[in-house]
Amino acid sequence: MKVHLVSVDFPPERDGGVASWAEDLGRALAGAGAEVVVYTRNAPKTRAYDAALPFPVVRMVGRSWGKWQAQWVAAQVGWRLRRGDRLLLSTWPAGALLGPWAARRGVKVGVAFHGSELTRLHAPPAALTQLLQVATACLPVSDYLSARLRDLGGQGRPVPMPTPAAPEPPRAEGQGLIVVARLNPLKGVERAVRLAAALGWPLEIVGEGPSRPRIEALVDQLGADVTLVGRRPRAEVLQRLRGKAACLLLPHAEPDGSGAEGLGLCLLEAMGQGTPAIGNATGGVPEALGPGLLLADPDDVQGAATTVRAWLKGGERGAEGYAWVRANHGPERAAAAVLEALA
Repeated sequence: MKVHLVSVDFPPERDGGVASWAEDLGRALAGAGAEVVVYTRNAPKTRAYDAALPFPVVRMVGRSWGKWQAQWVAAQVGWRLRRGDRLLLSTWPAGALLGPWAARRGVKVGVAFHGSELTRLHAPPAALTQLLQVATACLPVSDYLSARLRDLGGQGRPVPMPTPAAPEPPRAEGQGLIVVARLNPLKGVERAVRLAAALGWPLEIVGEGPSRPRIEALVDQLGADVTLVGRRPRAEVLQRLRGKAACLLLPHAEPDGSGAEGLGLCLLEAMGQGTPAIGNATGGVPEALGPGLLLADPDDVQGAATTVRAWLKGGERGAEGYAWVRANHGPERAAAAVLEALA
């Protein structure tokens, strides 16, 4: 089976959930015996990175990807497709033109859904409706996104995340807290800062974004022990996740409910490294937590701090999370689910 995986976001120059998913899934599909080609936008100095991957990467040239990605993808991927191939789109806007065209020519089309490309919609755009009508499989990464997809006229069963776990479970209790997120108002990083200050524990924040000045001001106001390390390569992020007391993801949604977190990949990555996960009931976060701690009210800072202390002392939380991720996610499970859906 030849799978053409289109993901406008891809490491090393892009980070975030979609980029990580695309690389992990590409590796998983190749490991399962599929012939995989990944297509992503062009970037400087990626040749060495691409050469180390177990599949070829085609870097597409274009401008204004936010507006014209469907056109660029159609022009640079379409001619490479052959009847019987599989086309897998990491997000639907990239394949709005190519997906229906490919389906008419005998290519099976899969569409993944991760979060904001779905959760910010109140009604399905015409291009999404057309794509849903021809897709062989819709592949949301959570039950929450499955429900949102149904609201917009589509159907799809959640697929496991291809996130690899460390080869061995944790061996010691971790120290300090960590957040891995883009620094924007919906990610709830300020909540994490307040919780860390209430606990009196150090907090490491990995990521960049427009909310950084506001977060820095809050850190100064609270006198919290917080280190903002900015963006880091994914391998380093995984290393930083190891040995922490917990990874936090405490996001918001917009007042109308839109923009909620689709799943929360950082929580799965943390548990895969043996670090306990803590989150709240927004979007798909409870699904990503598994056996992790679900805070009922992260804005009740003192109450949340008391709950976190008691929970971390109540069992082998790192080992519990590690075992759950290994049992429910991972490259083999993700590849099997995707290949079955596109068979």
